[in-house]
Amino acid sequence: MNATITDESMRTSGSVSIEIDADAGMVYDLISDVTRIGEWSPECRRANWLDGEAGPAVGVRFKGHNKWKMSRWARICEIVAAEPGREFAFWTIPGHGPSADSTTWRWDIETAGDVTRVTQSYEITKMPQRWFLPIVKRFMPHHLDMRDHIRQTLEALKTTAEQDG
Repeated sequence: MNATITDESMRTSGSVSIEIDADAGMVYDLISDVTRIGEWSPECRRANWLDGEAGPAVGVRFKGHNKWKMSRWARICEIVAAEPGREFAFWTIPGHGPSADSTTWRWDIETAGDVTRVTQSYEITKMPQRWFLPIVKRFMPHHLDMRDHIRQTLEALKTTAEQDG
């Protein structure tokens, strides 16, 4: 994925890959169970399924609850790809005010010999409102380039998958 930088110095896309010594199906099951994201993410603390759903499928929505230092916020998300053992993706549904932006988060999963290669990526599809960017830069500078948080998430996922596998 090609990463671009906006005039505001915010990377609008990026990706990180990791090899995990576990079955691709099992890795997919971990990733697509959004209720477990809090185990790995440095920012998303928990997520819960919405509308009576209890598992991943295209069109299913969930709510992610985030925390960074003193800030807390939640986002409604909708699954846009759910192919067991291959890919999982969702987008954050734009809200109002500070949450008027939208990002698509994707995990591509492939068998690579005896391991599973996972590539997590993001693409900002709707930028935050211009007035909010100085706040992001000051209080959540990691949002200017999410690759480090992706790396941390994938490392934690790898640990879980290899212990469980």
